[in-house]
Amino acid sequence: MVDSDPVDEKILDAALERILLLGVRRASLDDIARRAGMNRITIYRRFTTKDNLVEQVLRRELLRVLGEVTAVGRAAVGVDEQIEATMCALIRATLTHPFATRLLEVAPEDALSFYTLRGEELVQAGIFYIVGFAERGQRAGVLAPYEPRPVAELLARLAHSLLLTPNGGVDFNDEAQTRQFVRTTVVPLLKYGMGQPDTGLAAKSAES
Repeated sequence: MVDSDPVDEKILDAALERILLLGVRRASLDDIARRAGMNRITIYRRFTTKDNLVEQVLRRELLRVLGEVTAVGRAAVGVDEQIEATMCALIRATLTHPFATRLLEVAPEDALSFYTLRGEELVQAGIFYIVGFAERGQRAGVLAPYEPRPVAELLARLAHSLLLTPNGGVDFNDEAQTRQFVRTTVVPLLKYGMGQPDTGLAAKSAES
C-alpha cells in the first residue's frame, strides 16, 4: 500500500472541513489554502482545479467509508450475517456521513447538485465494491455463480437513492426495520442473484 502524501492529506482535510462548513460552491481555494496553512499555488500545483480537489475529497471519503463497512462485515460469522452486517453498515454510513447530513444543513442546494452531478461516480464506486464482495463470495463457494453486476447496480442505486430520498416505505433510520429489509431482500439477492435460488447452495448454507 502506497503511503499518502502528508501535504495532500492536509489539503484534503482542509477542503473537507470548509465544504462541510460552507458548502461546495462557497468553499473557495483561498479559504481552503488558509485553513491548510499554505498558499493557493501549492493547491493548484497538486490538484489543478477546485473540481479536481472536490473529486479527490469525495474519493477519499468513499474509500474510508468502504473500508469501515468492510471491517464490520468481516467481523460477522456466516455468509448471511456478513451480508447483513455489511449492507446495514453501508446504509447507515450513507445516511449518517457528514456529506449526507452536514451538507444538507449548510447548503441544501449544493447537496442536491452535488449528489446529482457526482451521482455516476458514487454509483460506480458502489458497483465496484459490491461486485468485488460478490466475486469473493463466489470464489469461496458461499454465493451462487451468477453474474454479479446487475445485482451490484441495483444495490448501488438503492444506496444512492437514499442520499436523495431517505424517507419512504422503510424507515432506514430504524435499525430493526433496516435489518429486516436487508435480511429478507438483500441477503437472498446477493446469495442467489436475480434468478432462481441454487438449491445445492441453499442446502450447503443450511448445513453450515
